[in-house]
Amino acid sequence: MSDNITKKILVLGSRWSGKSLLIKRLEDLCSSSKITNDEFIYTTTTIGKTLTLLKYKRNQTYELHELGASLSSLWKSIYTKSDFDKIIYVIDSTQPWSISFILEQLKEIFEQIPIKSKNILLVFNKANEINSLNKTALAELLDLDSFWKGEMDVIETNARTGMNLSALLEWLIR
Repeated sequence: MSDNITKKILVLGSRWSGKSLLIKRLEDLCSSSKITNDEFIYTTTTIGKTLTLLKYKRNQTYELHELGASLSSLWKSIYTKSDFDKIIYVIDSTQPWSISFILEQLKEIFEQIPIKSKNILLVFNKANEINSLNKTALAELLDLDSFWKGEMDVIETNARTGMNLSALLEWLIR
């Protein structure tokens, strides 16, 4: 008999933040333990919801439920009716003009989902790209220290290059 553990992860984020590419890169990492940066991975804007199963290590399976940003007005009805173990919110670090919108979404999520803040991960994607803000600047814009009391985890990634994706996988298994 198998003691396979399945965890449900909700993946949200702003439009063009790189959610789909991030998930594809995590799939690659789980299947081969390395990422080749020279291959082009084509993704399209997620319309609706996608489900991706990640098998990591021996007995761990993760259901990544990605909701497209175009459905953001319906997120509330989707995430309040489902039980998720963790939430990943992907933020494009090259788009500082979207921070006020992101902040409002995060506040709504935090107030309405019965989940501990330690089970919420903010992914600052596209780190080290031209015009990207660093972790400190984004944390300040999102007022992480005062509003969130520093309880949410934050990881800078770059799904295109594979930067810090192994750290994201390690966060999943905690």
